[in-house]
Amino acid sequence: MRRRRQRTGIWWAVVALAILAMVGIGVSVRTLSPPELDEATLCPKDTGPHAGLFILLDLTDPPGRTERSRLRDLLEQAVADAVPYTLIAVAAVAADPAAHGVSFSLCKPLEGEDANELYQNPRLIARRYEEKFKKPFDDMIDGMFEGEGAPRSPIMESLQAGLAETPGFLDAAWPRRIVIASDLLQHSDPFSFYRGDDWRSFEGSTAFGRMAKTLDGVDVEILRLPRAVPGIDPAAVDDFWVRYFDRSGAKSVKVQTIGDL
Repeated sequence: MRRRRQRTGIWWAVVALAILAMVGIGVSVRTLSPPELDEATLCPKDTGPHAGLFILLDLTDPPGRTERSRLRDLLEQAVADAVPYTLIAVAAVAADPAAHGVSFSLCKPLEGEDANELYQNPRLIARRYEEKFKKPFDDMIDGMFEGEGAPRSPIMESLQAGLAETPGFLDAAWPRRIVIASDLLQHSDPFSFYRGDDWRSFEGSTAFGRMAKTLDGVDVEILRLPRAVPGIDPAAVDDFWVRYFDRSGAKSVKVQTIGDL
């Protein structure tokens, strides 16, 4: 009788372990399965973006062919380095305030190589990545490079307008990164290096009073397109932007020069 009860207890223990294993497998599959995406933004419906990458292109002084090729490679690398479901937003520096804002805003979906072949279709995932994300991104960048330049370079204004249009970027808890491709020669009514303005003159202007710490915790990378302009001191340009990003609350600032003077 005792043996029968022991066998019964062992049998129920085995059944319980099997049920727990099946539940565990189900939880694991649900955890590892890709989230349901919003078709308009490609961002996960439940959680939203997992990170943010904001790209600002200053092509008001169009780069040369070599600079453009190098810049394109670096932008593609920045996107490739972004984790899946990073919100990628792109804006251009525009002379006309009406043209300020974001030209591209989508979450980076899984690529085919990210798929788990046990329960995902790598071919379908790769197709969606290419058709719904990569091609629109490439077409948009190509269109920007075809621009003819502009007489003004309101870099600060374009940056703030673009960030304001990027959902969640200014106050998100997820990691955020900004990549700015520019010669950094700000030229607008509030501030212009071409007029001899510097940090001291900016600090005493009304424009400075409107500047908020909108970049708290954000990593900034500058892809600098060097320009030699008579009358503009490169040291004053560097000093201005170091102070600007520090006052804006940036977590870190890294500079990479594209091309030669």
